[in-house]
Amino acid sequence: MDRKRGFRIVIRSLVRARDVPRLDRSLLTALLLGAAVRIVPIEVWWRRPCIRDECTYRDLAGSIARGDGMVGTKGWLWAPGYPSVIAAHASLFGRLNTVKYTQVAVALLTIWLLWRFTRAHFGPRAATIAAFLLALSPTHAFYASSLWSECFYTAILFGMVSAIGWARGEPPGGLEAAPTAAPTPNSSGGDQEAAPAVEPNRVPALLRAAAVGILLGACVLFRGVATYLLPLVAITLVWGRWRSGAAWRSVVAMGLAAALTVAPYSVYATQKFGALIVSDRTLGQMLWLGDNDYPPVSFDFGNGPIDEDEFDAMTSSGRPHCPFEDDAIAQDACETRAGIQWIKDHPVEFVERMPLRVAQLLNPHSLLTRNLRTGHWKGLPNWVDQALVLAVVASSFVVLLGGTLGLFARGRGWYAVGSALIVTYHVAAIACLAGLSRYRVPLEPLWMVYAAGFLADPKAALAALRADPRRGWGAVLVGAILLGLMMWFLPTGWRSWKTW
Repeated sequence: MDRKRGFRIVIRSLVRARDVPRLDRSLLTALLLGAAVRIVPIEVWWRRPCIRDECTYRDLAGSIARGDGMVGTKGWLWAPGYPSVIAAHASLFGRLNTVKYTQVAVALLTIWLLWRFTRAHFGPRAATIAAFLLALSPTHAFYASSLWSECFYTAILFGMVSAIGWARGEPPGGLEAAPTAAPTPNSSGGDQEAAPAVEPNRVPALLRAAAVGILLGACVLFRGVATYLLPLVAITLVWGRWRSGAAWRSVVAMGLAAALTVAPYSVYATQKFGALIVSDRTLGQMLWLGDNDYPPVSFDFGNGPIDEDEFDAMTSSGRPHCPFEDDAIAQDACETRAGIQWIKDHPVEFVERMPLRVAQLLNPHSLLTRNLRTGHWKGLPNWVDQALVLAVVASSFVVLLGGTLGLFARGRGWYAVGSALIVTYHVAAIACLAGLSRYRVPLEPLWMVYAAGFLADPKAALAALRADPRRGWGAVLVGAILLGLMMWFLPTGWRSWKTW
């Protein structure tokens, strides 16, 4: 499949989408703009060289396509999901870069899912805002047009979270609304602008719960960190229904489906590598990067190494790698033991570094900033570079701060609990290891739902915060902490202003 054919497939799918009754004009506009800002970089920088993890994904895909399966690389054993997707494209179309067109389609699906979910919980105006927040996000457009796993993982993670409502018995969202005299509250704490003309769930409850499990299993196969999301998803499924036998049966169905989704690869990898493997083995390497004598390593522009020489100079001051580079399992086990021992030997420093790691995660810049500043998007005028960097920062602040205010103002029910648990879990994992703006990207649509709910009616949201002092002060406290952490690395995106 060549570039022109890929372009035609995406455009044809959008043109056909106009025949779908529920696809309103605002959503169609968001989808068209979202496709454009993702396709243009693919077309213009088709031959852009790979950078760091992109190269590893490419090499792993080549190994899979040749029939060698998953292999360790430089002491890492990565999750198989994304390399397998790239390998499938290389086998089917002869070029692995064709996966980028599929990522455009996946990104459009995510925009639609976000629009649909937000519409069901906060109404049509909020849904439109959410769709445009994701469609025009420079960071999300960058990942969809590059060889990174973020586009797929974002879609699967948000799809899994939105499917929880379906599994809980909520009607499908995003249907045409019937006129009503007043807004009606829903389980997520939003006020719908009109009661939707809903259809009953015709899929058995256990199958709906199993769908959540399948998506959760897919998350695990794309990111090993998702392995520990299962208890959080279980809590979200039974939230507010603790005495319901049906709710607990749905948890069992979800868990079994997740296990069966992951089991085939887990069995294969365990047998191949001679050690228990669920999805990946990367903990040891993350401990080496983040819990070492040198400061936690990030790879964003201005607060991490840009080239290998800089990386080697930084890491040479800490404990060296374990001598098992050709055996990813042995090296991971060794690095894990060494990292845990470092934490035991430096407990105060370990805790003191936590804000730094979280600030690395919440860096308002992204790897797009790094690509722009290092000249990998060649041919852009300087003013366009500057505008894109500013757009990255503005998007981050709107989504994270707006989403936080929206959560405190309008967050209720299972979605408030589930989204908070998932975000908190990821933040806690980063606080113990090493941070990178890339790890935040799949979480942003969870914030976008509430950011859109806030922006759709900011006066009402602020009034709700004033009316409930606990929520109001909670928003002030969390918002202030979040703002401080985001400001930490704000100057790094500009060469002349990399520090406060």
